[in-house]
Amino acid sequence: MVVIGGGPAGLTSAMELAERGFEVTVVEARALGGKARSIPVPGTGSGGRRDLPGEHGFRFFPGFYRNVTETMARIPAPGGCVADRLVPTTQMLYARDGGRDGVVVDISGGPGQRNLEATLRAMGHLMARTPGLSSEESAHFANRLLVCATSGPARRDGEFENTSWWDFTAGASASEEYRRLCVIGPTRTLVAAKAEVASVASIGRTQVEFWAGLLGGTRHAEADRVLDAPTTEAWIGPWAAHLVALGVRFLVGHRVTRLRTANGAVRAAAVRTPSGAVREIEADWFVCAVPAEAAVRTLGPEVCELDEDLAGIDRLETDWMTGVQFFLRERTPLVHGHVIHIDSPWALTSIAQAQFWSGIDMPERYGDGTVRDCLSVDVSAWDVPGPLTGKTARACTREEAVREVWHQLEGSLRHDGRGLLSRDLVHSCFTDPAIRWPTEPGGLAHNTEPLLISTAGSRRWRPKSAGKVPNLFQAGDHVDVDLNLATMEAADQSARAAVNALLATAGSTAAPCAVLGWEQPAELARLQRLDDELYAAGLPNAFDRPAPWQRPGRE
Repeated sequence: MVVIGGGPAGLTSAMELAERGFEVTVVEARALGGKARSIPVPGTGSGGRRDLPGEHGFRFFPGFYRNVTETMARIPAPGGCVADRLVPTTQMLYARDGGRDGVVVDISGGPGQRNLEATLRAMGHLMARTPGLSSEESAHFANRLLVCATSGPARRDGEFENTSWWDFTAGASASEEYRRLCVIGPTRTLVAAKAEVASVASIGRTQVEFWAGLLGGTRHAEADRVLDAPTTEAWIGPWAAHLVALGVRFLVGHRVTRLRTANGAVRAAAVRTPSGAVREIEADWFVCAVPAEAAVRTLGPEVCELDEDLAGIDRLETDWMTGVQFFLRERTPLVHGHVIHIDSPWALTSIAQAQFWSGIDMPERYGDGTVRDCLSVDVSAWDVPGPLTGKTARACTREEAVREVWHQLEGSLRHDGRGLLSRDLVHSCFTDPAIRWPTEPGGLAHNTEPLLISTAGSRRWRPKSAGKVPNLFQAGDHVDVDLNLATMEAADQSARAAVNALLATAGSTAAPCAVLGWEQPAELARLQRLDDELYAAGLPNAFDRPAPWQRPGRE
């Protein structure tokens, strides 16, 4: 049994299969953990300390993540399991530019404190207190979430799959503040999705769950959780150790170059070893768990000829959401949670991490003994000029990009007119090695690990877990599952679906994986059934209303 790819989808596939008695080999080209892994900053540790912990971008686990956290609950860790290492954030800061103070949202409520109606009322109250946003704009955005929450699967799979979030929220004709706070900001900063092209089917449901979590409506867990240590220390490392204990074999630094087929099935994977030699690994079953941008290249022409639908993966679109870590000389807990820099041209999101790393003395463990915090920043808009350099992030050199990010951070992190950051705090910084920065004037950066975005109408290009090649299965956040959004949750969900398809094909008597889907509040079930009937009759959702600024008679 061969699993191609050692990111969350591949490791979940390996774990589920090994638990059911399969002998599993995982082939991973780079490092275990994929985009979720920590990346030690080479040469920064001294005096017996570890290298500083860099990363592709910070990890967070919203309360509606259920599959990935259930997997974490089955991975042993000292004193319990990896899921025990998730700690809740209690605040979220919507930071503003132009000398304006941001808005701190209290998200400390535990699971199950509000039903849908109370959540929508709380959201309306919060947005009514947001400067620059009119009451009718707040009400319309709440209406958009209500329509998403009460729409049945027929409308989601039909109308919403083919409608952009931009059109659905009436962003084109709305005020700039409404677009920033309700339409562009949440989608760009949280999932690097462009509101103009992202589908309502993918963004709408996530927004409903996200807002419900922020306001105390998530029933299973706190709204937002982070790990209590760098990702590989807290999660990926213990996971790999557990898989080895289950008998899984890892070939790290090995890249699958093609799949050899015979008689309509995959017979072997051609693997290039770290030395450059190529050898074949034969197996009865294969799971391809590489990211969308590498899937067709990995599968190869022989497989795509057998299953022409797989070639459509290349038609899925990707964007960039990757980060910069600023290692600071002093602890800088700006807020107990994430910061959304709502006005930043590069759509920044950040978090001061040391406050959550319980039991870790950063100067004792990492670097040269002077680093006390890590301000981890995700950059989501790489094609917008920055105010400092006048360049897009793609057109910047590494040094220019770092200076621009810090400049935008300083511009939005203020309180009572006073800046909360100082350049003197910065010890050093780290940028994702997947970014290949330009070295010549006029050049553009290249990203070897982009992020999948769910554009309107793109579901038809997403592969199913099982296709026309009987012993080949697909896993990854680009696979068509209940949550069609580039997340660790979707990756985990897809892996479980792939394993279940394999078990069914193999005629295995092993118990299938539990695939945990969206669990809707009971009060919504009747409304969603009604909406299915309305949609079948060609009628809109019962709560659907046009934006007030689009109604006839409004100038």
